[in-house]
Amino acid sequence: MQLEEFNENQFAADLEATLSNMELLSRENALHFIEKGYVVVRQAFPRAMAEEICESTWRWFKDEYDIDRNDPSTWNKRFPGKRIDAYLTYSGGDEVYHLSTQAPRAFQAQVDAVGGTHRFLEGEALAWNGASIANLGVRDDPDWKPAGIKRSGWHKDGWHFRHFLDSPEQGLLTVPIFSDIAPKAGGMHVAVDSVGPVARLMAAHPEGLHPDSIQGSGYLVPVLLEQCSKFEELTGEAGDMVIVHPYMLHRACSNPAAVPRFVSNKSPILREPMCFNRKHDHYSMVELSILKALGVNRLDFQHTREATPIVPPPHRDKSEVTEALKALDGEMQVLADTGVKTPSWAEEFNYSSNAHLGS
Repeated sequence: MQLEEFNENQFAADLEATLSNMELLSRENALHFIEKGYVVVRQAFPRAMAEEICESTWRWFKDEYDIDRNDPSTWNKRFPGKRIDAYLTYSGGDEVYHLSTQAPRAFQAQVDAVGGTHRFLEGEALAWNGASIANLGVRDDPDWKPAGIKRSGWHKDGWHFRHFLDSPEQGLLTVPIFSDIAPKAGGMHVAVDSVGPVARLMAAHPEGLHPDSIQGSGYLVPVLLEQCSKFEELTGEAGDMVIVHPYMLHRACSNPAAVPRFVSNKSPILREPMCFNRKHDHYSMVELSILKALGVNRLDFQHTREATPIVPPPHRDKSEVTEALKALDGEMQVLADTGVKTPSWAEEFNYSSNAHLGS
């Protein structure tokens, strides 16, 4: 991996090339994304689509959990596998929303973010299903706290692949908002300065990192959080969409407003890995933000290990659990030997730790 000294003029020229290929997102949008790792696209898709998805979700909740949308006592409980009370997910039915025709603003904003339709694996066929994530809320929930370092549940998305600096498996983290979200009403917490720490960690490990290391209890999450100091809560209205950098650390929080909140979490796949040394093509906003975070204009990044899919934790059989634990234990030792150790406070907030490992 070859590093070059960062040149502001070169970055400005690269940014202009990126902007010239955008149709919907503005210069202000792009700069906000590069600085804070996200941008909110207002009225990205029809409010009627949001309402339809919410209705489908409520019907499924009624059938599956006997939840009455008019009776909060039916949802004020901890659902299986969840960290937060009144928090549950719906995987969607047979609905397919073709974004290029049914939500052209949502489509074009994502296209702008990655640098062109051709860079998505799905291309013009980019679509959403009716899946949603519900945070129904518990009135005046004492568990709610402002976003900060010492909180449980922070993670980087992507539990099904080995993570490299250029991983294509998650080109973006796209969050369509299906219901209005006010402050302190279950909006996602984001560490807006986490892209840099994640990028530096990934660049330092061309062998890649096991996904369990950066998921909700991952031992590397607290290491990354200690390099962050800027945290925000995402809010918006039904029909808005938040485009989030795939490196962004984020977490779900409780909803003390008890006004049901519905969003989704989409991960459009890139056709090819990200490239940080483009010679005859423009960079994406995502790539530019990574280069700036690393303090370079060009980066010749090469894997030292094959990029392989990994079975997500909920779907692992016994042998796959054993294999994942063995791989993770080995990685934890390697990083401990290089001085990357989980801080002492982490286990109190349910993160795993490699602090006990020595060289």
